Amino acid sequence: MRTVLKTTLSSLLVVGVGLSLNHQMVHADDETTMEIAQSTTTENSTTVIDIDQKISYRSYGGSEYEPGSIKEQLVVGEKGQIRRPQNSPLKDSKYSFAMTVADPSILSFDEEGNWTAHKAGTTEITFGFPSGEGTQAQKFDEELNKLNVVLEVEEVAVSMTVTVSESSVQPMYRLYNPTNKEHFYTASIDERDNLVKIGWGEYEGIAWYTPSTGTPVYRLYNPELKDHHYTTDKNEVSTLTSQHKWVDEGIAWYSGGSKPIQRLFNKDLTSGAHHYTLDENEVSVLKDRNWKHEGIAWYGQ
Repeated sequence: MRTVLKTTLSSLLVVGVGLSLNHQMVHADDETTMEIAQSTTTENSTTVIDIDQKISYRSYGGSEYEPGSIKEQLVVGEKGQIRRPQNSPLKDSKYSFAMTVADPSILSFDEEGNWTAHKAGTTEITFGFPSGEGTQAQKFDEELNKLNVVLEVEEVAVSMTVTVSESSVQPMYRLYNPTNKEHFYTASIDERDNLVKIGWGEYEGIAWYTPSTGTPVYRLYNPELKDHHYTTDKNEVSTLTSQHKWVDEGIAWYSGGSKPIQRLFNKDLTSGAHHYTLDENEVSVLKDRNWKHEGIAWYGQ
């Protein structure tokens, strides 16, 4: 990522490059507006200040986003939504990203930050806040009002180069249901999108990549526990279906590659008791939280 334009605000209510007058934004040096009780500087270079029950939020660039909600390397067909960091007063906003894409036939964004990787290629994207009198800018203004946020901007126009690739491997999508604590894995974009649409859970991104052929990974479902289970072991499939009321849903994807996918178990959970990840740090954290490491479940890329 590189900054292609940097500007310091220099007027009372007018805010720098690409920002409109009607936004709730103030100059960082405006002494009248900045009558404050206290301020806190956070690690992600933002300052949040209480002003008469409103939050004055100083942003150091429209490129502040939740890690993983947009990446420099994407795969054709991949979808997601760019979001503000969870520690930002704008974390619940939908319209705060004004994204400019050099080649939208490769990658496109809508006004709510939803993006789609359409075809292989490389393009540059530029982050910013909505400006002017357009629909998105108006919706962003309404969000700022509802969130009681006064936005200050120190820097704007940061760009990132994104490469979208065709691949012989398929992304495995990971979702999480906070109600029953289950992580769900699927290679189907349609299944992923439908589960998010109906409110089943939250999309957490790509967990790993799976080949088009290899050792089958079977998916099972228990309607009583409302839980899914995944395994390459046909004996485990047979035992679970014949003795424990699990339903065999068939081959979900294939095992293959050099990266081990680890399997963990939590005896205190009814649903979501098994967890699968290639992230060794996640394995370590879960083991510290009383998850039992059961070894390698299968392999991915």
